[in-house]
Amino acid sequence: MKTPEERYSAEISRRLETGDDLEFSLAQLAKAVDASPDDEALAVFLDQLVKTGTATRLTAQRCPVGGCGRVLGSDDTPFSVCPYCHTDYQQEGLEVLIEDFYRLKGETSRDIRWMIVVHGMNSRAAWQEEFSWQIANRLRYSAPVLIYKYGWATIDVLVRPVHRHLAKQMGARIRIAIKHATTSRRPSRPDIIAHSFGTLLLSLILEDPDFDDLRFGRIITAGSIIRPNFDWNRHIARNRIEAVLNHVGAKDSAVPLAQYAIPGAGPGGKVGYAATGVFNVCNDSFGHSDFFEPENLRLLIAEGGLWHSFLTHPLARFLPAGSFVLERSWKPGPLMIRGVSRVVGYMLFVLIAPVSWARRCLDP
Repeated sequence: MKTPEERYSAEISRRLETGDDLEFSLAQLAKAVDASPDDEALAVFLDQLVKTGTATRLTAQRCPVGGCGRVLGSDDTPFSVCPYCHTDYQQEGLEVLIEDFYRLKGETSRDIRWMIVVHGMNSRAAWQEEFSWQIANRLRYSAPVLIYKYGWATIDVLVRPVHRHLAKQMGARIRIAIKHATTSRRPSRPDIIAHSFGTLLLSLILEDPDFDDLRFGRIITAGSIIRPNFDWNRHIARNRIEAVLNHVGAKDSAVPLAQYAIPGAGPGGKVGYAATGVFNVCNDSFGHSDFFEPENLRLLIAEGGLWHSFLTHPLARFLPAGSFVLERSWKPGPLMIRGVSRVVGYMLFVLIAPVSWARRCLDP
């Protein structure tokens, strides 16, 4: 059983981790930790927070009317009339209450204002609609979701020029979406969720000088085929992106093969990213696409879920279960094997590309 001090500390840690309720009165904290507002130990605990610099003490005025009780502001400006219930204190013979408040020194939580989702290969509309539905219904915010559809990708992934073409199209579409968002008075930085081949296209956009004007919020990559040595830190330092969560599936059998079949790809979604500014998190039971199974997605984006926490919480204290660091430098697979697989890939592309093109037209 926890001691009172352990309960107080746990509540303060929770608030700092989530970025919520950073400002409070003694009575409000007492209620949260199931203590009495007259608890001397709680008052001593708060004094210690102030002494260590974890919190600052503020003095504020509160309306004395029972049905109101609103905080009026700091004690620097005297209030003779309540701006909320409009009580004239002098006329009613009342005095404004003076109360101490405490402000924790930490980052506040952030809202998910809107996001862009980039799917993997061969993703049909039913999956995309389910994903959009889950996001819209599980998030507590009014967050529009743009599902970017680059079509039915099959043999196309074997050829690097096709990647660049698709990335150009995607970058142009994102630029239009950002323009619409700013017109609607939403932030210009969307959060991004990308899966599989969609992660590779996202990395090409970040590396393309034509899209240097694009800025993103927080990015989640799942089943990523981006190379582990991709320079995320450079893009974070240039303020292109805010932060990256790389969600890894321990049972992902597709990602390790990507570098042999897809030019420019790598096993980032299996071994992690080397960049120090990235959060690598592994789920021991997930395969390549298990992130988007309805029951898993519900948990990931629900309050307290991994994706929801990453997108909303301050990151200074963000350390989810399954976090890991890429300890050794990553090296691509044997050049000869990659070379042979690429030659075979280009031959297949030449043979099957017309069929793929026809299928793309019939089943976009």
